[in-house]
Formats: sequence, structure tokens, C-alpha cells
Amino acid sequence: MTNATAVEGPRAAVPAEGGDHARRFGAARHLIHCPVSWDHCLSGPSLGEEHFVITDRLPDVAAALFDDPGAHFHDTLAVTESVRDVGEFVGHRYFGVPEERPGLFFRFDLRLTELSAWRTGPQGGSRLSTRLRALPAHVVNGVPRGLDFEMEVSIDGAPCAAGSAGLVFLMPGVYGSHLARARRAARDAAAGAEGAAGPQEAPDHPLVPADAASVGRENPADVVVGHPEPLSCGRWSTRVLTDGVGPVFTAEDGRLTGAHVLESLRQTALLAVGRSHGLTASRSALAASRVHFRGHAEAGLPTRCTAVPGRLERDAQGRPSVPVTLTLTQCRKPVAEARALVVQDF
Repeated sequence: MTNATAVEGPRAAVPAEGGDHARRFGAARHLIHCPVSWDHCLSGPSLGEEHFVITDRLPDVAAALFDDPGAHFHDTLAVTESVRDVGEFVGHRYFGVPEERPGLFFRFDLRLTELSAWRTGPQGGSRLSTRLRALPAHVVNGVPRGLDFEMEVSIDGAPCAAGSAGLVFLMPGVYGSHLARARRAARDAAAGAEGAAGPQEAPDHPLVPADAASVGRENPADVVVGHPEPLSCGRWSTRVLTDGVGPVFTAEDGRLTGAHVLESLRQTALLAVGRSHGLTASRSALAASRVHFRGHAEAGLPTRCTAVPGRLERDAQGRPSVPVTLTLTQCRKPVAEARALVVQDF
């Protein structure tokens, strides 16, 4: 959302930017500012909560995010990426956060409240709306160090999801030194682990991508994890592809993108419940997911995702559902942790 422009007034629309990246996740994204009061139209930085609406149009099924014309569900990455896309802009434009302070999401929680609304239809192109409530966090000298978001999602006007997210703004020097330390630590760990870490971190066999159908995709190019490997106590482990991935996951400055991490968690969860309980990946979705980002991940370094599926149960509609705990690590350093609920549709 860099270099975006806004129209002052009670409702300010901001066209989303990002070229091909934005088009993969949505076709016509706009951010609309909805002031809490008509008397407060942001002549200066906000000191309290602000409300926004992100409007978008999901891609046609035939040109979906991952080129899956037969996909059973719309992809929830359209929501997470739109919020990630506008979150930093909201802090800079509406809360007075200096432009040189980058914003990083450290948590993301999304719950599908109406699974049927996420089913794809032959016409495609459904309207996606996300209502955002932004609240400043850790305000110092009138400038927030972070933002907390609450969201409500609708498809074609039908409420279908809710969630929250946390964003932190870092001083440029702090961000640069933090990233440099993380990169050095990861590379040092990779060098030290080679030949000594065992199969968890330095495997001696090539990474073989999982079958596309087993992770709910049609195109093998959209697979970002390897075949699952059984561990003790009902756990499963996958190796994450960090090089040569599709354009959706183009790395930023050598780092894995948030979309890459989220999709790795999703695919690993589907693999684990498929192997443990026989759920069909193509008709399954993460009906709930709570993700905490713990650090950066670099392209080209050994990366793992471990899943611990729970008991097979039934939701209120009688659909099979399985809770899953997930941990994504790189060179034994935590990158993301998540708790998810996988539900298979009828």
C-alpha cells in the first residue's frame, strides 16, 4: 500500500496497489474510511479507534488464486492478504506513524462463521467485504507503536467470518538490526546443523513435494510442502519448500512471505488430518486458525512444519472436524505457531 492516495472526507477510498500480487488475491480492492463521528474527519492523526471497510471482488473460479478451477472453497488468503496489505498504510496515514517505521503482523486470528458462504459457484466473482476496527496500542508521545484490528468478513453481503490481528511498528534501526541478527542466527544454525542435526533439520535426501490433491490444490506448482513423515505420538512433519516456489510466494528481500508461511501451515494441517483421520483435502478448510508469528524465515534454509492432530469430532452441522496444533521452524528456530480446526464439507 505504498504511495497510495486518499480523498479527505467522511468516507475516503484508497485503491489498493501491488500489481500482479494484488490481482492474485483480489480483483478490485479499495479501503474505505468510515469515521466514528461526522465531527471527526481526521484533520490530524487519530488518537482513538477508527473504522474501515475493505471492498474486493474474489477472482473468478477459473482464474482463482492458485489456478484451481475446481476449487470447492474460496481461498481465505484473500482476506488475510488484504488486511496485511492495508494494515501498515492505516498506521501511517491515519494514526501518524512515521513512514520510515515498517509494520509487521505478529498475530492473525480468523474464524469462518458460515462455511457455506465460502463455497465456490460456477459464476465466481463474489463480492468480498471486510470491516476493520483499528485501535492504537502502546501509544508513546501520541504515536502508537502498534495497532490492534478486529474484523468482520462478508461474501455477497452474507456474514461469513470474524477475527483479529496485531501489528507492530518498528524503528528503522531496530528493524534492520533485528533482521540482520535473525539472518545470521539462521545461517549459523544451518551451518552448525549440517551433518549433525539429523532428519529434522539437515535431511540427506531431496525434498519431494506432496501430491497436490493431498493439500487441496490442483496444480503441483502450488504445493509448498513435502510428503508427510510420521513422528512419535501421532505427530506429522513436513519439509517446507523455500526455493523455486510459485509467483504467489515471491520472496521479499530473501525472506519467506506471510502468505508462504500461512499456506505452509494450511497444507501441513490438511496432510496431517488426511493421514490421521482420512479427511478429504479438496473438501476441507481451516474453519478456524490462530497464528502467532515468532520470527523471520529465509529462502534456501531447511524449514519444517510439525502438526499434531487431535481427535476426530463433529461440528454443530455434523461435519467431520479435527483440531490441529502446528509449529513451523527454520534451523530449529520458531517462525510461526498455530492452532487450527480443519472441517470437511459435505
